Amino acid sequence: MNLRIHIHQAFTGGWCADIDDDHDRQPDDPYWCVDQWPTLQDAITAACVQLADLKASVQRTQPPPRVSGQSAV
Repeated sequence: MNLRIHIHQAFTGGWCADIDDDHDRQPDDPYWCVDQWPTLQDAITAACVQLADLKASVQRTQPPPRVSGQSAV
């Protein structure tokens, strides 16, 4: 499974971050997301920490859950 961090500037200010896989990069069903970080560095740091947590769960053979509650395929 290849997960990717996607960070973009929010229309209301701040930064948004989410983590998606190669097969479903839609914003409605990410593995993790946060709508507002005050700085780009804060968003990157938070996303990298969460990505490491997801990697650890995959290494324990537990599929990471999606935010919507649907199971990962």
